[in-house]
Amino acid sequence: MAKFVPVCRFDEVVEGRGRAVEVDGLRIAVFKDGGRPFALLGRCPHANGPLGHGWVDEGEAVCPLHQWRFKLETGRCSTVPGNTLHRFRCEVREGDVWVEV
Repeated sequence: MAKFVPVCRFDEVVEGRGRAVEVDGLRIAVFKDGGRPFALLGRCPHANGPLGHGWVDEGEAVCPLHQWRFKLETGRCSTVPGNTLHRFRCEVREGDVWVEV
């Protein structure tokens, strides 16, 4: 059953940059865009790239390996349609980012 867990402090997530976290062996990429938190699966489907080391451009997370792009709102890939990353529900509670895993 899914549960919310704290993964990092919200002020540790730099606006427009990714932050890599791990929860029970699961890599998650946390982003801040427009002051809002987002969390996507931290492995790019193209070459297993570390999405948490990427950045945000126009509402999309960009993988640092080959620049595949994923919409923060949905996880859908705009580079190669049909590829999607899991988008985790997340929220800020008392300054911490909580992600539903």
